[in-house]
Amino acid sequence: MKRTLLASAALLSSSALYAAPGLTLYGGGYTWDSELEGTFSSGGANIDVQDDLGFTEADQSVIYLGIEHAVPVIPNFRVRYMDLSDTASNRIQRSFEFNGETYTAQTRVDTDFDLEMLDGTFYYTPVDTALKLDVGLTVRRMEGYLHLNSLNADARIDIDEIVPMLHVGARANLPVPGVYVGGEINAIEYESSGLSDFNARVGWRSDYLLGIEVGYSHLQLDLEDVSKLDTNLEMGGPYLALSIGF
Repeated sequence: MKRTLLASAALLSSSALYAAPGLTLYGGGYTWDSELEGTFSSGGANIDVQDDLGFTEADQSVIYLGIEHAVPVIPNFRVRYMDLSDTASNRIQRSFEFNGETYTAQTRVDTDFDLEMLDGTFYYTPVDTALKLDVGLTVRRMEGYLHLNSLNADARIDIDEIVPMLHVGARANLPVPGVYVGGEINAIEYESSGLSDFNARVGWRSDYLLGIEVGYSHLQLDLEDVSKLDTNLEMGGPYLALSIGF
């Protein structure tokens, strides 16, 4: 999936110069070390990702591509790919159960996880002046796994879920050429679960299509019995991004 999306980004960038009048094509990407905290469980007590497993942060990468147009009844569209992954190794101080396996105190547990999220966001722009407001729907495909391995226990849970989310975004141009501030949120609450992410950013776009952006991004997974997992996880931190627009 990663190579496919990167290839799509290259294709869009190379073909965007030939975009039809009235179309706006944009994209960008960034990668950073995101702080990771919280708990998860599967058939046992909560497992703390920091205290029990030894995580402090995780590698996170984001790339996005979008298209906007002037046809009122057809929504604008953006595809965004996010990958969150890392490994940790820790000698646990207490015994716990995970997915039918018992991990014994004073043994070393190696943890490997990877969560890929592919968003398709359909949105309208009811306000598009110096202030731009976007409202729409994000459909998120989450795929990944969580693997815990020790000397006497080995368990893995695979994740494969599709979730619809409300999307709201805003952007305002500042009285400095090319400088803007913006942010967005994608969120859903249902039964005992919730999923949300937001970012706030300040950016500058040059006259030569390229730009730079600094911001803060945050993701929260508060899920109950999703892919046999209960989670209360938070990931976030500052980032530096490159952007492009036509």
